[in-house]
Amino acid sequence: MRVRGAMVLWCAATARGFLRLRASLCGGASLCGGARRRAAAAAEICDDVEALARRYDTLLLDQFGVIHDGKNVYAGSAELVRRLQEAGVRIVVLSNSSKRRRDTIERLQAMNCGLGTWLDRADVAPGVPAIAAFTSGDLVHDALLALGRGEPNFFDGAVAPGATRAFVFGNGDDDETYLASCGVVPSPVADADYLLARGLFCTLDGGSPAPLHFGHDDSCDDVLAAAAARRLPLLVANPDLVRPDGKASPMPGRLMARYAEKYEGAAYPVGKPYEHIYAEAIRRGCDGAAGRVLAVGDSMAHDVAGANRAGVDSAFVCWGIHANDVGVEPGSAAAPLDADRLDAFLT
Repeated sequence: MRVRGAMVLWCAATARGFLRLRASLCGGASLCGGARRRAAAAAEICDDVEALARRYDTLLLDQFGVIHDGKNVYAGSAELVRRLQEAGVRIVVLSNSSKRRRDTIERLQAMNCGLGTWLDRADVAPGVPAIAAFTSGDLVHDALLALGRGEPNFFDGAVAPGATRAFVFGNGDDDETYLASCGVVPSPVADADYLLARGLFCTLDGGSPAPLHFGHDDSCDDVLAAAAARRLPLLVANPDLVRPDGKASPMPGRLMARYAEKYEGAAYPVGKPYEHIYAEAIRRGCDGAAGRVLAVGDSMAHDVAGANRAGVDSAFVCWGIHANDVGVEPGSAAAPLDADRLDAFLT
């Protein structure tokens, strides 16, 4: 089965569709318009996920929408990850989760996805690299900790050294523990040094967390308008737009777009598709020697575009957040890939 001549259908034992895109196709551009059309002209749809993955030394592997949906592991995913790990392929989970990487590792281990480490070292059987994990939440945590101490950090130039007060959009789960561990003091907008977006499920301003119902893009306009009036920067620990949870729950990327577009506010995202997380994953997760690298994910705007920016090959998983666009059921191993809808999506 072929689409646009150079494409070959790829379905693994799990019946997932992957689209492999050479990093040179789109340069640093996001995959839209002409860049997406150039990708479509030379991409391959491959029918053997494992064989393709074994051509590489390192996989930068997204988790939500690729391995699991946040609660349930996708059929065949855990077994494939373990086989690749045992074959010596280095697995580095790269996630826009606003949580720290321990949560990612423990979640993957609970789903039987292989042996993991938060030490970024192969501390399992000799010759079998352990799964490492890098999350945007971890990188933001480290930067905020350094910021509060007045030390060099990723947000230098955006936030004054020593700043600790933030109005927080939370994920509704580990916010208070996370903030305390990196020295952030939840504060009203009027007193805050910056806004911090970890999720869109609650807000924290110094009192008890308040539930947030982000039903529309204008749901937080009162906060954003007040922040923009004070020229507060928005630090974003998860730049995703939606979550592949079956409900397309909104994520902080929506808030970031609103702040920048309506209020001309300054936003500083950490995570995919931005280069910092790729550089840190390769430097720390692979000791700087990643060899041949393949980034795997389900978001064109984050995983594929991010890999292109970082100069590595990418594989697009069709059954994640773009499942409806390309004609497959989200997370399903049953429906075949619709070549015509994929072709239309790419062009």
